[in-house]
Amino acid sequence: MREFDPTRLRARFPALAATDRFGRPVVHADAPGGTQAVDRAIDAMAEHLRAGTANQHGAFPLSARVDALVDDVRRAAARFLGSEADGIVFGPNMTSLTFHLANALDACVGAGDNVVCTQLDHDANVSPWLQLADRTGAEVRWVALDPATGRLRTDDLEGLVDDRTRAVAFPGASNALGTIVDPAPFVAAAKAVGALTFMDAVHLAPHQAIDRKAAGVDVVACSPYKFFGPHAGLLAASPELLRFLAPQKLRPAPDHGPERWQTGTASFEAIAGTGGAFAYLHEVGMDAIVAHEATLTRRFLDGVAAINHVTLHGPAEVEGRTPTFAVTVDGWAPQAVAETLGAEGVNVWAGHYYAIEPMRALGLLDHGGAVRVGFVHYHGPDDVDRVLEALGELVL
Repeated sequence: MREFDPTRLRARFPALAATDRFGRPVVHADAPGGTQAVDRAIDAMAEHLRAGTANQHGAFPLSARVDALVDDVRRAAARFLGSEADGIVFGPNMTSLTFHLANALDACVGAGDNVVCTQLDHDANVSPWLQLADRTGAEVRWVALDPATGRLRTDDLEGLVDDRTRAVAFPGASNALGTIVDPAPFVAAAKAVGALTFMDAVHLAPHQAIDRKAAGVDVVACSPYKFFGPHAGLLAASPELLRFLAPQKLRPAPDHGPERWQTGTASFEAIAGTGGAFAYLHEVGMDAIVAHEATLTRRFLDGVAAINHVTLHGPAEVEGRTPTFAVTVDGWAPQAVAETLGAEGVNVWAGHYYAIEPMRALGLLDHGGAVRVGFVHYHGPDDVDRVLEALGELVL
């Protein structure tokens, strides 16, 4: 697509045709919790089911067609994540895949070892490592979040990572604050001691290109429903790592390749829909998305700074963040803000959104969390202005 046209792109998302009680378009500013599905993803799922589905590796043409579908989407996922096709694992969601990988590390971690996590992560990149430590007697160490900037204190890595570190887990971007995290210091620290690196790219995937191999990250995980596809999970890993580790699996399941890591029959309609989302993103281009979202970010940051009764938590600059914002409103509980805005056709989220550690670091966890406003490329300036106007009206 040569010219980025948000109005034309919005027509590709059927759910965006919804209107509120006043006939205005609903503002789906809850995008960090899940984006709306694009037509190519919806069509791909429907076409797969209409044409007929079957399990894989059967001795008949329909099964062979499913094999071809899975192979095609696996290659597309590898291109999207900068990884190898034989390192792409499909699953029901990122959380399940992360637990699955962490369980496979039991044999590599023992008492006296440690795993490094961050105070900026969604709990899907925290609880699996906490439970790994509980099972093995290892210690969990934390890279601290600076509440004033919304960024991680990566200088702490020097004192946290040592020769007993077995894994370093970090986010590609924060689902709570929108902070984009540079993987370089985490990768450098881990490689120096031979530790595994794991990046949660769920929030990053709709906003920025990802290249696992170029970044030097061992494992990247994400969820297609956050980048305009269906509810599913993707894990991209070094094929050598997948061969080395021994996952829990059924006895008849493959003993090699990425299907060794997939438990049970895959959702082939979800795989088809994921392929449709990849095709759409390739059509639009991530560079165009990044540029457009920067204008949305700047508009919101400028606008919210002028609302005296609203406090922004997280990075206050456009660079190094996604258009996802955590705010609190003087005199209002976050849930009450979300309910009030929702009645006006503006969908936002409230609470901790499973980002327990960031909310704890900000001192908000025991106070209802925060209101989360999040945009993606199908939003325009009018959507940003609707949210700002609604927040501005919350004066007690």
